[in-house]
Amino acid sequence: VGGVSLGKGPQYLFKALEILDTRKISARMVGPVTIVEPYRTWLRERVELVGYRPRPEMRRHYEWGDLFVFPSICEGSATVNYEALAAGLPVITTPNAGSVVRDGVEGFIAPIRDAASLAARIELLAANPGLLAHMAQKARERAAEFSWERYSERLAGTLEEIMQL
Repeated sequence: VGGVSLGKGPQYLFKALEILDTRKISARMVGPVTIVEPYRTWLRERVELVGYRPRPEMRRHYEWGDLFVFPSICEGSATVNYEALAAGLPVITTPNAGSVVRDGVEGFIAPIRDAASLAARIELLAANPGLLAHMAQKARERAAEFSWERYSERLAGTLEEIMQL
């Protein structure tokens, strides 16, 4: 979901999909794809490329999936991770993605540039529906910690502390 460029690490997801039996795993990418050949042709053969979609349609795309993979090489704090958590999707990401995901709780933190690690974590969740469901519930709970209401409460608390100094 969002812009797909090499900085987001999709090449490692592509390699992970090669490792996995893609007949059992479906993948979808939502957003403009700025990846050049030969990756683009390979991608079209294995992943459903949805392209840009307006914001009101995004919920439907999150609901389509069972998990969310964001193997970013370098990121601030991507909104897509929060959106995926709010949709109840366990997130597989990297330590460089600026994510609030806790390893083994709402998903997994995989080493950057490690397709085998991504594949292993995808396979683990695909093979364990109970673990997937548990992480999905934890994802929803974690997302609630980052709602606008909770943000406002934390901001107000911080401002009160500053005023008392």
